[in-house]
Amino acid sequence: MLTTLSQYLGFRAKQIFRILKDIGLGHLILLTPILFIAVLGLLQFILTSQPYSVAICLLIILAGSHWNRKDRFFLEQLSLPIFIVFCLDYWILCSPFMACFIFWAKWQNLLTLSIGLCLLAVIKPPYHKGVNKKRIHFFWLEWIPIEIFEWRTGLRKSTWSFSLCYLLGLGLSFYPITTPIFVFLMACAATTFFQFFENKDLLLAVNHDKKLLQKKTIGSLKLFNIGLLPHYLLFIFFNPQPIYLGVLAIVTIIAQLILVFSIAMKYKTYSFHKHKVYNSLPLAFFVACWALPFLWPIPIFMLFHFWKKAKENLIYHYA
Repeated sequence: MLTTLSQYLGFRAKQIFRILKDIGLGHLILLTPILFIAVLGLLQFILTSQPYSVAICLLIILAGSHWNRKDRFFLEQLSLPIFIVFCLDYWILCSPFMACFIFWAKWQNLLTLSIGLCLLAVIKPPYHKGVNKKRIHFFWLEWIPIEIFEWRTGLRKSTWSFSLCYLLGLGLSFYPITTPIFVFLMACAATTFFQFFENKDLLLAVNHDKKLLQKKTIGSLKLFNIGLLPHYLLFIFFNPQPIYLGVLAIVTIIAQLILVFSIAMKYKTYSFHKHKVYNSLPLAFFVACWALPFLWPIPIFMLFHFWKKAKENLIYHYA
């Protein structure tokens, strides 16, 4: 039972460690530049925002998450009062923002957020029964072919975040740097769709003609480019200069190769006895090599090697 603050912190630390372990070291390395850009954007937003605006935005986001919490029954079994647990959760989560408020003397935001978190902790979220409920999604996914079911699953799990990022990319497409960065980040995010293995029956059903890699690769590239077509068109409309178009073309090609490599890496390590790709360091190394042009032959060689091994591994599992 959680009876002291140290036990609570240890409990949350173990949860965070398990989450990071599930993500994998390679994907964490890939997420580092994304998080760095996001942190810079948040700092700029905090520094230039109007009084109370940041605190209100945070409270709205936390309120939605708080109402959908499914751990109320578990937390009520603990020795610590549930109010204390909620307070600790949200204060620790918002501590970086509070530090920024103090550093930049944003006292209105600090006071509003502090009071709001205490009030939020008093409200108990509803119990969630263990029954299947229909979820509302912003886009229909049934038209995605079964050969690329990873996209169905990934987009269904990240409906809100994907929709927000997609609209944000469209809204900022008049900046020359926005679309190339967005295309690259979307490719890196899509690699997480291919870290989980399907079961044996699904693999055998989809790979009946021994062309799983080709179908999955072509289908993924089609879906990726059709989805980003509005971004491409807006970028061309706002930035028709040849140098910008050349940069977008190079980044788009690299994004396609990242997707293909993530598919090849999945089936190179595929096994009926495993749940997911645990070693994502090759993917992180593959992406990092594109930062320096003289290293580009390395990821090209890696792609051919992993593709060949993936085909051999699929033949072995289909036999």
